[in-house]
Amino acid sequence: MPSSSTSLQAAKAAGYFDSLCRHFARKVAVERDGDHARVRFPMGDCLMSLEGQQMHVQCIADDGQALETLKSIVAAHALRFAEWRNARLTWTHR
Repeated sequence: MPSSSTSLQAAKAAGYFDSLCRHFARKVAVERDGDHARVRFPMGDCLMSLEGQQMHVQCIADDGQALETLKSIVAAHALRFAEWRNARLTWTHR
């Protein structure tokens, strides 16, 4: 399964993590345990975790096209938040 990961640095990372979990839970299943979450999209999963002021994101999908779709959805939502509006995500592929 192809996967990609990225990290976002922000003073309010915990608040953004909470907001993303709540937002995604309106549409898809979200499993959360403290500072770790799994968001189950139809095309794959997004694993999110907090480490201090950094939020780590890993997207996992069945194929490359599904992975690109998943990354696009996650990035669009994450970048809507104030500190990340002008940010650019750099994804590491596996």
